[in-house]
Amino acid sequence: MKNLMKFYLFLTAFFLAVTCAQAQDTALPKKESNIDLALGMGESSSFSYALSWNTSYGLFSSNKFRMGYGIRFSGFTGSELNYITAPADLTGDDATIDTLLVNSPHSMGLSALITLQYQFSSKFKLGFNIDVIGVGFGSTDDSRFISSENTGQYPQTLESSPSSFNLLLGGDNDLGQLKSEFYIAYALSEKTWLRGGMDMTFTEYTTSQELTNANDRFRYKPVLVFLAVSYNPFN
Repeated sequence: MKNLMKFYLFLTAFFLAVTCAQAQDTALPKKESNIDLALGMGESSSFSYALSWNTSYGLFSSNKFRMGYGIRFSGFTGSELNYITAPADLTGDDATIDTLLVNSPHSMGLSALITLQYQFSSKFKLGFNIDVIGVGFGSTDDSRFISSENTGQYPQTLESSPSSFNLLLGGDNDLGQLKSEFYIAYALSEKTWLRGGMDMTFTEYTTSQELTNANDRFRYKPVLVFLAVSYNPFN
């Protein structure tokens, strides 16, 4: 988390310098809509993808600070990933945290999202987006349950599948698959933007039966690097 904060402080300082160097700039639009395709990569052969539609509105007279909304279809895959106990009432104590090894996870989500941006100029912007509510789906996978409390009363191998409901509640209270992005963007043309930054696609699997502590939900929290292309068909 400290390294991530340093990274974004550096980006902020960089774009402030770019802004100061701008001699003249065109007026920023009050409303902007984009189609966006994003691809991310991380550890353990993890890979994310997303297709979204979003609209942002400029605030105040400059339109530089922007807020918006949209809808996003996202997916996440990986290989032999350790999902840990998800419910917030269990994650506060190491003694109640178990592990579910999912062999070949592939989860997907369709969710509404919100966006926050600061557009330094017509060429550069810094932003954040996050899923708020939606549905999850994906393939059922053979998983291995790892727990020091399992002395034979729970199966070691069982089926699990992506949780079906996504909801942003904050921290470990979250449910399902929620994707968020911290990014910088550069305008390749009047209609096209190139985005890049950090992708956090938190995914969740539900087991076919309750295990220790009456829990059947397990979460994986990767941090990936992503690139995306946004296109504004109406600009």
